Amino acid sequence: MSTPYVVGTPNATEDVFLHVKPGRRRAPLLRYFRFNLPRLTKLVLMVIIAVIGGSVAYTALSNHLPFAHADIALWIVVAMAILYLVVAAVTKLRIWDAGSLIAICAVLIYIGGLFGDAPYVWNGASIQQAAIWNIMMMASVAYVVLNALVLYGMFVVYPDDQNFTD
Repeated sequence: MSTPYVVGTPNATEDVFLHVKPGRRRAPLLRYFRFNLPRLTKLVLMVIIAVIGGSVAYTALSNHLPFAHADIALWIVVAMAILYLVVAAVTKLRIWDAGSLIAICAVLIYIGGLFGDAPYVWNGASIQQAAIWNIMMMASVAYVVLNALVLYGMFVVYPDDQNFTD
């Protein structure tokens, strides 16, 4: 059986049944959502990592560390965040999974703080310090979720592009 003559990019002309499981008639619902905003998505990912790095740096500079010798782990995460931001800003490398490593490290520090002496108001920390501590966790979870959506194919990150032909 020959393939019909088609015009367009490979993405626009690919088999729509590629994601349909055998025995089903349609692809999963989330496969129908595509957001082709590669530069905005890259900016959002970089901003989230900057928020994680800033909140971790604020926690490292505070006088209320989440557990013993946490300053070493916190500064390692800050260094990884700075390296990530520099590489993401000046190259076209696809380093979005490395950002997930940073986010997971921040989540592990947060969990360690729950078993240690996390900076909460009832532990003697200021309201700002407790809020920044929680922002670190929420931004980390947001990055992991957004990166999962990028890997699933719902979002496109620069330098990739979906090449829509409207």
